[in-house]
Amino acid sequence: PDAFTFTIMLSVCANLIPKEDAPVRFESAKMLFEKCCESGHVNDHVLWKLKLTVNEFEYHQLVGAGVETKAQDLPQPWSRSVANNRKQGDNRNNNWAARNRRNRQ
Repeated sequence: PDAFTFTIMLSVCANLIPKEDAPVRFESAKMLFEKCCESGHVNDHVLWKLKLTVNEFEYHQLVGAGVETKAQDLPQPWSRSVANNRKQGDNRNNNWAARNRRNRQ
């Protein structure tokens, strides 16, 4: 999985687990965010989706910082794979843009 995968899975939690079922919603988001941190794929999109999934208190519990925090302000190992992918040009947006340029030529 990559940052995109974690973003989509957090969206699933936010959209399909009712807010009234807060414990299940929090545990699901917690599990995904911990795996995202372990694999080094935390980016600003992941944090934004996490913010939409849990309340502010839970967000602070998971991230250790407020909701305005950016990925670059968090421990570097949490984003190590994102930074490596960016250096290699291996992210979905760059690959999509490159394909589009080739298709237009």
